[in-house]
Amino acid sequence: MNLRQAEPDVEATVREVAELLDLAGKNRARADRIHRRRFARLLKDPKAIDLTIRLTDEVIRIVNPREAARRFRQITKEATLGLGLIDFLSIKLAALTSLLLPKLTIAIVIAKVRSTSKRAILASEKKPLAKHLTRRERRKVANNINVLGEAVLGDEEATARYQSVLEMLSRDEVNYISVKISSIISQIITLDTEGSIERCSERIRDLYRLAKKKGAFVNLDMEEFRDLEITVSLFMRLLDEPEFESLNAGIVIQAYLPDSHAYFHRLIEWSRERHARSGGSVKIRLVKGANLAMERAEAEYHGHTQAPYLTKADVDASYLRLVDEGLRPENRGAIRLGIASHNLFHIVWATNLARSRDLAEMIDIEMLEGMANGEALAIAERFGSVLLYTPVTKRSDFPSAVAYLVRRLDENTAEENYLRSSFTITAKSAEFEDQRRRFENAVHDRATISTRSLRLEEAHSHHLLEKFENQHDGDFTDGEYRSRLGKAFKGIQTVTNLHIPLVIGGEEIITTETEEGRDPNENGKVWYRYSFADRVHIDKALRIASKAVASWDELGAKGRGEILLRAAEVMEESRAQTISIMARDTGKTAAEADPEISEAIDFARYYAMTAIGATRGSTPMGVIAVVPPWNFPYAIPLGGVLAALAAGNTVIFKPAPESVAVAWSAVNHLWQAGVPKEVLHFIPCRDDENGKYLITHDDVAAVILTGGFDTARLFLSWKPELTLLAETSGKNAIVITASADIDLAVKDLVQSAFGHAGQKCSAASLAIVDAKIHDHPSFTKQLIDAASSLVVGAGTSFATLVGPVIKPPSGALLRALTTLDEGESWLLEPKRLDDSGHLWRPGIKVGVKEGSWSHQNEWFGPVLAVMRAPDLDTAITWQNSTPYGLTAGIHSLNQEECERWISKVEAGNLYVNRAITGAIVQRQPFGGWKRSSVGPTSKAGGPHYVEQLRNWPLVVDADAAKKSARIWWDRTGSQLIPTSSLHVERNYLRYRKYVEPILVRVDASTSHPERLFISWLTREFGIKIVLSDNETREEFLRFARENEFGKVRWLSSEVPPTAELIELGLSVDTRPMTQVGGVELTRWLKEQSISITNHRYGNVGSGPNPKI
Repeated sequence: MNLRQAEPDVEATVREVAELLDLAGKNRARADRIHRRRFARLLKDPKAIDLTIRLTDEVIRIVNPREAARRFRQITKEATLGLGLIDFLSIKLAALTSLLLPKLTIAIVIAKVRSTSKRAILASEKKPLAKHLTRRERRKVANNINVLGEAVLGDEEATARYQSVLEMLSRDEVNYISVKISSIISQIITLDTEGSIERCSERIRDLYRLAKKKGAFVNLDMEEFRDLEITVSLFMRLLDEPEFESLNAGIVIQAYLPDSHAYFHRLIEWSRERHARSGGSVKIRLVKGANLAMERAEAEYHGHTQAPYLTKADVDASYLRLVDEGLRPENRGAIRLGIASHNLFHIVWATNLARSRDLAEMIDIEMLEGMANGEALAIAERFGSVLLYTPVTKRSDFPSAVAYLVRRLDENTAEENYLRSSFTITAKSAEFEDQRRRFENAVHDRATISTRSLRLEEAHSHHLLEKFENQHDGDFTDGEYRSRLGKAFKGIQTVTNLHIPLVIGGEEIITTETEEGRDPNENGKVWYRYSFADRVHIDKALRIASKAVASWDELGAKGRGEILLRAAEVMEESRAQTISIMARDTGKTAAEADPEISEAIDFARYYAMTAIGATRGSTPMGVIAVVPPWNFPYAIPLGGVLAALAAGNTVIFKPAPESVAVAWSAVNHLWQAGVPKEVLHFIPCRDDENGKYLITHDDVAAVILTGGFDTARLFLSWKPELTLLAETSGKNAIVITASADIDLAVKDLVQSAFGHAGQKCSAASLAIVDAKIHDHPSFTKQLIDAASSLVVGAGTSFATLVGPVIKPPSGALLRALTTLDEGESWLLEPKRLDDSGHLWRPGIKVGVKEGSWSHQNEWFGPVLAVMRAPDLDTAITWQNSTPYGLTAGIHSLNQEECERWISKVEAGNLYVNRAITGAIVQRQPFGGWKRSSVGPTSKAGGPHYVEQLRNWPLVVDADAAKKSARIWWDRTGSQLIPTSSLHVERNYLRYRKYVEPILVRVDASTSHPERLFISWLTREFGIKIVLSDNETREEFLRFARENEFGKVRWLSSEVPPTAELIELGLSVDTRPMTQVGGVELTRWLKEQSISITNHRYGNVGSGPNPKI
């Protein structure tokens, strides 16, 4: 057969579409005509569309009627006549009624939404569904049933959905179902492809067995691009099993993914071989794709190119190409195609193509239930049958099915979409001509449309010092990347007897005595040893580093920056290997470790860029000791080292004893990039007198510490005048208000609490939940299900979601895992899962009281404490009442609540309707308030971090300092500064004055210009300052104890009582005042990062839009 000669005539297709439209008009019932008119009105008014989506989504997702009514009133203020006069007046009346009768009003609103959407989402109860299916069958319409339900956050809901699907398939009247693997299995892990396939297999086998027994059909559905490989491989593998080798079953292929073409051909070739063996055939349901908004959102957030085509024209061409390549004589019997589309041009063209090639039996025409009833009936009448994709749900699960409704509304109203035109299109309308032109272009372009993956062949930016772009994360959908990780993880397990040396001035030193590096994944098994420094080594390293400062500074910010840019390239090239080392050394999973590589790369590029402006007119501090933690063993150490290097300082790198292997990898990456070994020294050392000797050494200009508050306090007790820049502890809470979306709140809470086994300084160890949510059964059910379903295991396993704790628990963590205080109980009791105590099932304790140990203390592990708050104001008070102020979160769909919370919460990083971990360089500069930071430190990954590592000229001209300070304030300090260009998330940096006064210690050595500048700060900016001049040290400390202050600025020549002030929770800035007013003014302010989710289900701008 000549396939070119067998193509349908385009003009004939257009004529037949016109005839179908006329026939559809005759088939429309009165309800269909009302439905079309309603949508036609909506499409003329974007505000009406937005309001409809918000009402459908946000109001229904709020479980408390009073709060739902409040949100309803807020939304309906924007109602327009685009809704139609009757609906407009009804909404305005309902808004008034909701003030007095919120419960009744919201019940009516939900009933109205349910009634309006009953055409698209059917009741799953047996009697009404059977009646509907019978009625459809009389009109030659079949139904493909898709069971909707609650969000699947854990195994319990996945099992419940699976049972619902089984029950649906067992009904006599149901002979066709669609099911997504992610709806019946909770742990679909992209990186763990084989494990995910295995976890899905038995449930799909059961569905196939039942289908085989009763002669029904099972279609594997999918939405997310990340599920494509797993779904296709599962489908092929199971249908190759002897039990199912002749079973007819189906799978979806999405035309909006260029990647689908390769999978389509893979399926076709396999199907032909299978058909030849067993006679079995498969059906490939061709859809355009309905998850575009979320694909865009997730890709943007992670820095990836979106997987779907960028234009609707490309999607249409891709769709017709798939139809064309599937309808070939050699595929007869092996495959059938489901032509799933509402575009009549595409349906008719596909049908005529099949007929012209004598392959009419190879296609089924498929549409969506309730979306175009007249067209569906016309197709059934003209072509003999039509299959309708039919979502169903229980009445009690309707609010959870809203996500499907939102996607349908978004699809129906999207520009360029045929469905948008379908509500007004006729054979003589302008819409018809527009759709005709699009169709003709798609027919023409199908042969040339690119089928190369957009995601996997994304261009790599050329990074320059003048412009910063965040590094995209590794992509687990990339089979090549997964393979590299697999090889790296396998290889790291073979490493034994590794001995890590000291490196001083390029000389590798192996000491006689060594320390052990242990693998927390294997009960603390020793897998390497490392040398450690004594005083002689420390003196030598400091001597060499001190001499190297001048030459390193002379290289200039640009010269140093070029080396840092090369370091970023080395880090990216080593990504897979580094992740494997992190997994073995610290138990970090690949999913947690991968973004850490991106963060380190971002530090290199960002600090290289900011150093160019941040070092002018200043000098390096000298030798910086970097003392990092083990929990972020790559990014945090490199963040400190890279900032110090960018600022022109030399570095003594003292790695955390628990993660020396990762640190060894990190430091080698910098040397490989060209950092001189005289500039960067690798000095593992014990936390004993040798460690103290390094920290207190006179040649150490400053110490960068990331660790516990107690460590910072210890360092300052050793040397009160130490310049210590410390990011310390956090007792971080997420507030969940009565207006929250429970499913999303629980998802983000569990991620924030138990990611990396809770071993993040930003982790949520506390949830403060409004009583109306706390007492709602859905909250408790979803929270237990999500947390108890987390797979706990070795970080070296791709199946693991929660890895080991770094060492067997002791102290605060052991208490948190094993002890309940008065009134507390276990919602989910922690459980030790191995002999050594490294593996723990997460725990959740409820009944936590205000001021209790669990409310006030951090523990750095997999335990979540839950407090029940009567209202938002109380929740904010409890959130602020801890000694720390690192990260804080809120979940609420109420804009006013979000605004009130943002204005009152005392923390350095605020997160709205998202997880509170995972700060990204520049996007969310990271650092806390109160006891979460010690010393004159600025936010890591922010504009002042490099600047603080320079010595600035002393103030001698107060007027000039005031002038430059005023310029900085007007341009920057007084502004709300956008820190990203994302659409799906709003990110800002702002500067806030201290609420409490700043206590300033002065003496005779304090210069006149300094005193003038201090007075000006109070007059000009209203910064509260209390001067201490003549008091004795004891009087000063008593004064500090008896009053509340925000911080202490030490401008006296006396040795500051830093340790005593730290005990009071007061950070001390001992830097002299600088002539550079813009630099100086920042030292009197607090930085605050704010991150706000700006989408619902990928729909940008949906959800609360708090003003700041």
